[in-house]
Amino acid sequence: MLALAIFASLFAVLTEALIFCHKMVFNTDYYVWTISSSGSDKALYDEIDEYLGQYSNPTGIPKEVYTKSLDEEKVSVTAKKLTRSSLDYMFGRSLSKPDVDYDFTEFENDIIEYVEKDADDRGIEKDKDYYASIDNTIDIAEKKINSTFDVLMAKKLALSSSASVFRKIVPELSLGIGICVFVLAVLLGLMFYIDRHHPFDMPYWFGTLFFSCSGVFLIPSLFCRFTNYFDGLFMENKSVYYAITSAIYGVTDRLIFVNGILFGLGIVLIIFAQVIHIFRVREAKSRSHEH
Repeated sequence: MLALAIFASLFAVLTEALIFCHKMVFNTDYYVWTISSSGSDKALYDEIDEYLGQYSNPTGIPKEVYTKSLDEEKVSVTAKKLTRSSLDYMFGRSLSKPDVDYDFTEFENDIIEYVEKDADDRGIEKDKDYYASIDNTIDIAEKKINSTFDVLMAKKLALSSSASVFRKIVPELSLGIGICVFVLAVLLGLMFYIDRHHPFDMPYWFGTLFFSCSGVFLIPSLFCRFTNYFDGLFMENKSVYYAITSAIYGVTDRLIFVNGILFGLGIVLIIFAQVIHIFRVREAKSRSHEH
């Protein structure tokens, strides 16, 4: 019975891990939501605004020209789209490789309009080098802006060699969960069958199962959460830092919530089993005295 309980606990841990990965860790919607909830989209907007302010000095183009078409909502939507397309590709839910979907038309027109007006006012010749300089100025700015949209580094991961591993594993999670649930059900069925003459012992075994399974996840999660372990992560960009740490702490909080319930339920069942045992022992003693 003890051996079955140990194996059942192991498969319960594996089942919970797979379900949690399927519903939370590999849930694209969660990470898209994290971008706004963490404030990383606002930090991203500020980061782009700051960069364009710095970029205006060497180019001689006022910051207002660069930021005229910059919109916080548009920046947020672009970051979320890139995150969604990157994760969908990495998790094997899409065949399209991720790319930044941001319309730079207004941005380019504002720069060209200012530079040409300035050239007319100063009498600068608009030759081949002149237009090449404008194209280079725009190209550098756009490349920098495009690189900042990957706030969760999802695009970088999706285009890396590790993506092929995720693309194979994630779609098979449902099958893995089904197998684990089946094996766990068989083990619990065997436990019921072996202990069928002592049904009041089952609350103890179930309590032990919940207690041990939840403890595996709960203890490290509590340590990381209450020591703010992930605050020590170093990210150069605030938007990336906010998004990644918020996503990690969000997953940790869900682990604590779910396993806290299971942990408490396990303790209740163990105590309940002990109370039943005490009453049964007293009842047995009272019957022996009567005879």
